[in-house]
Amino acid sequence: MNKVFLVGSLSPDLDMRYTMNGKAVCSFSLTVNFKTKVREETDAIDCVAWDNLAEQIGQAGEGGRRVAIEGRLHTRQFDGADGQRKKVTEVVVRDIEFLDKPGLARPG
Repeated sequence: MNKVFLVGSLSPDLDMRYTMNGKAVCSFSLTVNFKTKVREETDAIDCVAWDNLAEQIGQAGEGGRRVAIEGRLHTRQFDGADGQRKKVTEVVVRDIEFLDKPGLARPG
């Protein structure tokens, strides 16, 4: 089973775009805080959403908004501008729930 549930804050740099076929795609990072035995830490997790969900995030998403997402992990490879093979693991978002109201985003 490949299922991911995360709660965190949207990055301020949402990348909303459309493919050559007109498909909406929104890439963003989700900032997730967690505690270890020693301190509180933060991870920035790369995420991508497609179609109507991408448009919903692009329209309602502003940096700092708290969200809960459900999706799956996906790893892809590509050739970078430097000619080197790159590998990226990201969450392909299937569902999102905004946990705060627009304009009430808070950092972290």
